[in-house]
Formats: sequence, C-alpha cells, structure tokens
Amino acid sequence: MRRNSLLFLLVIGVLCAAGHAADRKSTVDNLVQPVVDNGDLVGAVIGLLEDGKTLVLAYGKLDATNPKRPEASTVFEIGSVTKVFTGLALAQMVERKMLALDDPVRKYLPPDAVPPSSEGQKEITLLDLATQSSGLPRMPGNFKPKDPKNPYADYTPDLLYEFLAKQTLVKKPDAGYLYSNLGVGLLGHALSLRNGTSYEKLVADLIATPLGMRDTRVVLTDELRARLAPGHNGDGEAVPNWDLATLAGAGGLRSTTTDMLRFVAAQIDTPPALAAAVKASHQPRANTTTPPGSIALAWHVKPDGKTMWHNGGTAGYSSYISFDSERKTAVVVLLNSFGAQWMDRIGGRLEAMLRGEAVEPLKVRRVMQVDPKVLERYAGEYEITPLLKATVRRVGNRLASQITGQPEAAIYPESEKDFFYRLVDAQITFATNEQGEVTGLVIHQGGRDVPAKRIR
Repeated sequence: MRRNSLLFLLVIGVLCAAGHAADRKSTVDNLVQPVVDNGDLVGAVIGLLEDGKTLVLAYGKLDATNPKRPEASTVFEIGSVTKVFTGLALAQMVERKMLALDDPVRKYLPPDAVPPSSEGQKEITLLDLATQSSGLPRMPGNFKPKDPKNPYADYTPDLLYEFLAKQTLVKKPDAGYLYSNLGVGLLGHALSLRNGTSYEKLVADLIATPLGMRDTRVVLTDELRARLAPGHNGDGEAVPNWDLATLAGAGGLRSTTTDMLRFVAAQIDTPPALAAAVKASHQPRANTTTPPGSIALAWHVKPDGKTMWHNGGTAGYSSYISFDSERKTAVVVLLNSFGAQWMDRIGGRLEAMLRGEAVEPLKVRRVMQVDPKVLERYAGEYEITPLLKATVRRVGNRLASQITGQPEAAIYPESEKDFFYRLVDAQITFATNEQGEVTGLVIHQGGRDVPAKRIR
C-alpha cells in the first residue's frame, strides 16, 4: 500500500504542479533557457520535488534533425549517478544478510581470479569501494578500448581480473578519498556475482521494480530506445552511446526524469521494504576534500550535512540528482549534452531555489565571429612547463586546443583575443606584442591564471 500511494502522489503532483509552483517554473526558465539558447546544451529535462508534488520542465530539442522537445519519459544515460544505485544495492544485500560491509571484495570474485594477499595485510572491502576509499585508480591501467567512442564495451571480466592481479586487492595504508570508476564498477560486478545475476537484474530486483521504475535499465528494449535522447558532446555534435557491461555499476544505467523522481522521492519517503537499506545508504562514513563534505554509500554529502547528491557524465550526457530529507525537496537534472560545468551549476542553483534563496543567473559566453586570418595566427605550440605544452590549431571558424596528456577540445572566441571552452569552465587569452605578433597565452581556470609562452 505504501509503495502504491507514493507513486500515486508523484502522478498527482505532476498534474497539480503548474498552479502550485508557477514561480518555480519562471525561475527555472530564466536559469536554463539562456544556456540552451546559447547552444551550450542541446536539450534538458528538470525534475523538482517539493511539498509532496513534482514539477517537470523541458527545454531544447532531441537533436539537430528532431526539434521535438524532450519529455519526462525521455531516456538519458545517467552515467555516474548509477553509483548511488550500486550503493543502495549493497545496503539491500547487507540487510538481507547476503554479505557484510567489511567483507573483502575478493570473497565475491571467482576463486583464484586475483592472487591472495600475504597474511595480515588489510584487503579492500565492499565498504571501501562504496565510499571511494579503496585506493584503486580512477580507471584500470589496461583499459584500452578498440572503439574510443564506446570505450567500456569491450572491457571484460578477464581484463578486470588481469589488472587486479597486478594491482593487488591490498588496501594502501594511507588510502583516503579517491574517486574511482574502477572501484565502484568492481563493487557492482562483485554484487552481481554474489546475486547470480547481471548488474541490470540486480538493480531491477532490489531497487527499480520495488519503486515502479520501469524505464531504468542498462540494456534498452526497442520501446525504450525509441524514447532515447541522442547524446551530444560539448560542441553540440552527436556522439554514440556508451555500453557498460563489466563496470556497469560505475555508470551503466539509463533512465528517465519520471523514474529518477521516483528514486529521489524514495530517499525521503521510503517504502517499508527499502527503509532500512535506504537509511544505511545515507549514513556518512568518510570525509572528503574534493568535493568538500563527506560520503555515504556512494552518496556525497554537502557541508551542510543535509543535502546528498551525485552527478554523472558520459560522452553525450550529463546528470545531477540531489535531495534534502529535512526539507523534503529533491532535484533531477538530465541533459543530452556532455557539459560537466552545467549539470552541477544548474543542480546547485535549483537546490538554492528550493531553500528559498535568490538564484543567480548562469553566465553564458557568446560566440563572436573572428576573421579566420586572425585565428590562423594563434595556431602553434605553447610551453606551460618543459613537460607540459598546449597545442592550438585552427578548425574552420574556431580553434582547438590540446594540452599534453589530455584530449583535444574546441575553444570559441568571445573577443578577438579571448576564447572559452564549452566542455569545462576555463578560458584562454592570447597575448601579443606591440607588433601584433602572438607571443603566448594565459589559461584561466579555477581562479588561477597559467601563462604559456609560444615556442612554435
């Protein structure tokens, strides 16, 4: 009965929201629409939960060939938001006494998949993986996809075990918070093996089905694929979807705003069957520095101690969810663009709005047309340090910049000398001498100005 009443409340909330929260709609419109109009995002769906009611607002389009606006039922990749599902699945399995938080992860891997550690050494536990405290790197060292546009598709369990055998599953003595896709992917894999199912079925059985989340899956049916919003990179170009198998627990789920609202609502008003596991998944268990706050079972906790959140991104999508159990409010942001800077900014401002605070508009940078001859002058190589260089080349009516060890990214002019990235919150200013010769550049990011002299 409780589960059905929760879902009924959400449906009624959508119907009533227009009259209840017209001021909210106006605020969200003023926040999101300028970013879409400026071309920084292709499409966006925003979900809000407040006073027991939901409000869903959509912006932009599905893609260049389909100007239809996305909807509450539109499917998006949710990337690392998947991690909080993995954390809740862990809590559910602990509640069912299928395992314990302090169990070594090795216990649930195939026998001899990873060589045993020496006696007395502390092994990486399930809790370590769920709290990003395993000491494992962000990605495995043998992650070498055949298709970089779908990088996780061919990463097999055998490759995972091969890497772990070299890495070992011994926890480093000084292991603190270190965000690791590998770590939570390994956790999801181990939980799936313990449950004797795929990761998708694990989530469906323990979370999605009990909450009525019919559209939250790893592998899309034909019907769900028909509702999938095409993904786009930060430059607005369509990109392929990502398929995660072995490391699905780190970021393999696809979902809709409707389903994600059900999920965040259940964090606040929890059905009895999930109550104990949800409570356990919310308990802060370690401190974090970047981001500041603490971490529960995959949920990050903001410094106020009340707001729990997680974000996610794949090549063509960005996502952000959060909830405040004290105020009983929640936020869902789903974007069919990769825009690391936008998901958190939008999510944070929506949280402020629900707290009754004034919402600052998002700064959008307008693209200026610059003579291609001027752009050509900037093409070259710039030295940041002897081992770190920035290479700039002209690509049509814009520039592309690549810093040593990082992928190339487009930069757009907002003046003749000032350029900005759409992928991250960073800018580049080119320097010239009195003769108009380009002598260097300055990278502006995170409050720092990093100069680089031109060497070629």
